[in-house]
Parts: sequence; C-alpha cells; structure tokens
Amino acid sequence: MTIARKGDPAMELRWRELVVCDYEIELGDVGALVEYDLYGRGLQAAPRMLLGEPAPLGITRRPGVIDIPAARYDDFCRRVRTRLLTLQGALQARDVFDAARARLSDAIHALEVALIAAVPPAGLDELAMALDEVMAFHTLNWMLPTREAAEHLSMLLGSAEAGRACLLAQMVPTVPAHLLDVHALLLETSQTGDLAAFADRAGYLQAQGMAKTAWENPAAVAASVAALRDRWAAEDHDDPSVQLTALHTAHQTADRRREALYAAALLASADDPAAYERTQAIAVACRLAADEEEYRKQAQQRVLRGLRMLGQAHGMDPTRLTLDQFIDLRCGPATDRPAAGADRGADAGRSPC
Repeated sequence: MTIARKGDPAMELRWRELVVCDYEIELGDVGALVEYDLYGRGLQAAPRMLLGEPAPLGITRRPGVIDIPAARYDDFCRRVRTRLLTLQGALQARDVFDAARARLSDAIHALEVALIAAVPPAGLDELAMALDEVMAFHTLNWMLPTREAAEHLSMLLGSAEAGRACLLAQMVPTVPAHLLDVHALLLETSQTGDLAAFADRAGYLQAQGMAKTAWENPAAVAASVAALRDRWAAEDHDDPSVQLTALHTAHQTADRRREALYAAALLASADDPAAYERTQAIAVACRLAADEEEYRKQAQQRVLRGLRMLGQAHGMDPTRLTLDQFIDLRCGPATDRPAAGADRGADAGRSPC
C-alpha cells in the first residue's frame, strides 16, 4: 500500500486498483463523526458539481472513508483539471459554486432562526444537499491544475519565477481571509465593547471542529480583549484603529498585485486567442479555489455549531451522529428520546421540537 503520490492529497491511499480517500487520516482526531462525513459526502458529490455528472464518486465504507476504483478516480481528476483550463469550464464551475453558496447560506440561516426560536427546524434535507454541494469544492485543494497553470504563465512572462509569482497572486481570495477578519472583528470589539456580538459572529471560528470554543462565551471574549489592551499598554502598541487600517491596506495591496500580474499575463497572451482564453480560465479557477476555501470553512463551522445545538437539544451526543442522523431527528421532548449513552451538553436549551 502507498500513502499518496507526489502531488496527491494526504488522505489518499492506493491499494492495487483501489483508491481509498480517508479523511480520518487527513483531519485527525476532530472528535465529531459528522465532520468526517461532510468531507466524504462532498467528495462523492464532486462529479455532479464539477462535471455535471450525477453518479457519485465511489462508495462509502464508513463516514469519511470512500473507496473509489483507481481508474475512475484518476480519470475524474484528469477531466476536472482539463475542464478548469477552459474559460467556459472555469466560469461554469464558478456559477455552480455561487449558486450552491447562496442555497447553503439560506439553509444555515433557517436552521439558526429555528434554534433561537426553539421550534422544529424545517428543511434539514435541503441543508444537507446544499452542504454536500459546497463541500464538493474542497476537492479543488488537489485538483486545481496548478502545474499546467504555472507552465502557461511562465511561458507568457518569461521565467518560472515570474509565472509562479503570478499564479500565487491569483490565489488571493477576493474577500479578506476569515482568520484575519476574526482578528479585525476582535480589534473592533475592543473599541465597541459588544462582546456578545463577537461571540455570535466569530466565536465558533476559533477552532476547527464541533466542540464549543472559548470565544463562544462573551466572558472569554472579554478576557481576550483585556489581554490585548494590556499588551498594547505594555508595548506602547498602535491603537486598534491603526491596526485595522493596516489590515485593510494589506488586503488592498494583495488585490492590486493580483490584478497587476493578471493584466501582465493577459497582455503577454493578447496575440494568441487560445493563450488569452487559458489565461482567463486560470484566473477564474484560482479565484474560485481561494474564495470557496474561505466561504466553505466559515459555513462548515456554522453548520457544526448549529448541529451541535440541535443534537444537544434532543439530549444526544452530537459528536456521534452522521449528517443523515441529524436530518432524521424527529420532534419530541428531549426526555423522550434515547440518550444513546450521551451526556446532555452544558449549553443545551429547550428542545427545538
């Protein structure tokens, strides 16, 4: 057995004519079965989202472990890379992602509204479908045609160094990275004092996984804000407004660099229609990969937070449920449901059903 080839994802294991994509290896001990499940389901949905083919990729051995015939897997990866190097293919992938993102955002909002109101959440099957669609795009982490893109840009710009610089610049997301956004929001909170808003808007992003994070508690946010203020006082540090401006300026600088290098590549390919179109396709595909990563990470964590609250409201351990098991939760008082050996979470409220 081999664990990945050069350029393959770390979770890919090959055994004779079988590829095993094992997210237990990739993610490590995250403690929540549903997180493995999200990635496995997304992988299986990737042919539908990236190629318009309904047949799922492989079969599920267990949540997060997918068995795929090697020939099918290699052919799928090849065709996705080829498609993303065409402008029509890249634009279509972007449109499919944007539509899936809109559906998922609506579904997450509906779940959160139901949890706040302690009423039965409707449309969990729609949430799962939209989540599968968005999670399918995590496969761009290894299926983006970076080798071909680097070779193309290097040829246009005259050197491998220039081509690589241009390619990396295209991978800057069009919105600020969510971790920097969290830091910026913490700086703003140090000025506004709205600890509860920070806990709700960004607390769940403090760490990956389903477990409740410290920053979901306004008291912990207050402690972090106080520590920031103490450090600023001790180091005669710039005030928060200066730091916020610096973050904003850094993102604008990255945007300008991305656009300038893209313009240079377009200019270099202007006399060759095929090269010009491939340059455009590379830019679209790279920005898609960067933007989906930022959105997907945030949406994934919001979903996990909502599912944690839903499971706890039913008196169940949310870390032991698959996504289908969350969908199948039926209305009824939490005390009437089997506990499955789980302890009720500290932040469990009234049953949403």
